[in-house]
Amino acid sequence: MLMQTNTAEVLRELPAKFAIPESANFDVGLRPIYDVDHKEISDKKQVFRKDTNDGLAVVSKTYKIRSYEKAINHFNELILHSNLDLNEVEIIDTVDNNGAVFIRNYWFNRIKGIKMFDNPMERSILGLQFKSSHNLLFAEDLLLWARYLFCDNGCSNEDWKLHVRTKHNTTKDIEMDYTALDGAIENFLQGEEEKKKWLEKSIDLWTVKSLFKTTLAFTQKDSETKAWYSDITMNTLNALYVKYSARYGHNMFAVFQTATDWSTHVETKGKVYNVQNRRNARVHDMMKHEIWMDKLN
Repeated sequence: MLMQTNTAEVLRELPAKFAIPESANFDVGLRPIYDVDHKEISDKKQVFRKDTNDGLAVVSKTYKIRSYEKAINHFNELILHSNLDLNEVEIIDTVDNNGAVFIRNYWFNRIKGIKMFDNPMERSILGLQFKSSHNLLFAEDLLLWARYLFCDNGCSNEDWKLHVRTKHNTTKDIEMDYTALDGAIENFLQGEEEKKKWLEKSIDLWTVKSLFKTTLAFTQKDSETKAWYSDITMNTLNALYVKYSARYGHNMFAVFQTATDWSTHVETKGKVYNVQNRRNARVHDMMKHEIWMDKLN
């Protein structure tokens, strides 16, 4: 077991799998950097691993370092004091760029949203995603996610987010609010109730394609001959919508499943999490678009 509380209110422990993985459990330091003339660059520093001496990133002199372990312990303490069911929790850790990036996904398989249909797989489970980095890619955040069991599509919930440290130039932590994660559970359950209503919101194919072209497939037009949307993306989205509309009908839920399939299941030669983050942001932009809002009202 990893952690035990001595408070009277909470009498449970976290399983050992909640501990930080060895590949992310290292200390970092700051050291000066020099120009080609061997003169120190006064306003820059290099973040480096103390265990291997490897450099991870060049940062400003105001950058404040902190190990991943401190942030993970912070979140584990919140989880321990929350109403989250700790049975059957799946934890997936991603450590990349020699430790410069650390992402943890918690999937709470016992916490499920409303069933969309009689099939027990037609519903979502609650997830939390921790992101941090030593190369300025991420701040320290905990995000609320939902993963649909039938197709494994995932999407974050913008109505709830917990910052540990929004900037790397401060050492100030957020307060230990033991009720914070209970708010995440409430947001998740309410969000799933709303999604079921989307099954009743019909939409025609032309409008679906217009929504995708102006959001998910949108691209900056750099010439008069180039379209303002990606044909490749549209072909992918069209094929996905055929699949989901055949299953759910021509409604906003099928549109949502199409978008989250596209943002979750990516093929790339680069970093999967970078593409997923960009596409997830586009899904949220789509859900703020006037076409989307008009169809839900």
